[in-house]
Amino acid sequence: MQNVTGRSHLEDLHRYNEKLERLCRLTADVARLGNERATLKKIVDTAADLIAVQGAHIALVDRDEQQLYGVISSGRHPRDAPRLKTQLSRSAAAQKALKTRRPVAIKNAEDDRRVNRRARDLMGIRGVAYLPLLSGKESFGLLILVTRRPHSWTSRELDLAKHFADVASVALENSRLMTQLAETEVRFRSLVEHIPAIVYLCEVEPPFRTHYISPQVKSMLGYPPQEWMSDPNGFIMKIVHPEDVGGLIDLTAEAARTRGFATAEYRLLDRQGEVRWFRDECALVRDPSGTPIAWHGVLVEITGMKKMQH
Repeated sequence: MQNVTGRSHLEDLHRYNEKLERLCRLTADVARLGNERATLKKIVDTAADLIAVQGAHIALVDRDEQQLYGVISSGRHPRDAPRLKTQLSRSAAAQKALKTRRPVAIKNAEDDRRVNRRARDLMGIRGVAYLPLLSGKESFGLLILVTRRPHSWTSRELDLAKHFADVASVALENSRLMTQLAETEVRFRSLVEHIPAIVYLCEVEPPFRTHYISPQVKSMLGYPPQEWMSDPNGFIMKIVHPEDVGGLIDLTAEAARTRGFATAEYRLLDRQGEVRWFRDECALVRDPSGTPIAWHGVLVEITGMKKMQH
């Protein structure tokens, strides 16, 4: 009898380890998935399978009003999602999980009187576990696990469910950070591309190969940005006035060794061969270890000022 019990325990442990391995693979998959809804759908499908419940759902919460507004459900035909959203907004247990930021497990949903009985029976909900999706002080929503019969939730089930809630929280946080980053990039590019100057990013050492240059270079000098960025030999060195090349190289070399920024005035030749004066203000961009990796600068035309001086 003891051997049978021991073997059963080992088999149970082995199954649990397999579930943890699948959870690890899910975490890796989530890092590669870019679509928020597709990522959350994969999480609830895997959670329903590994925890062996009849349904898994993620309900998102409005940050300002703290009301549940969207439900992603496991299974191929999540018809219960709209009704589940309505019922969850009334659920005392769901609100408690959000407020306390702790899991709330209910053996029988009949104990939660705020959930409409008819809707609960139509959806086949009995055992329910609510797990908050947390990131720092913020709550993204809830992971909800559902059984069709009254269910006494084990600590192992809730621990595994918490891992899924953590994965979902990371996925939501990453998705929203990527959205914010994309919006910031759009605003930055809009700003850069409308100021009357040329913004650039180039390598630290001569020939200063260009990695980015703003569209104004076309209207100011006649060269399209792609012509600059596609030249491996540093396009700018082809159009710097021959008398200014040496001074420009010496100035940037000294600045890279010492203060990390430079201001220079030099001449560039436009596409028609005309001489244009520019003031170049640039600063070093460094990697996390402090190593210089690029010059980030702004070119402002000063041809008119130079003509007035002479």
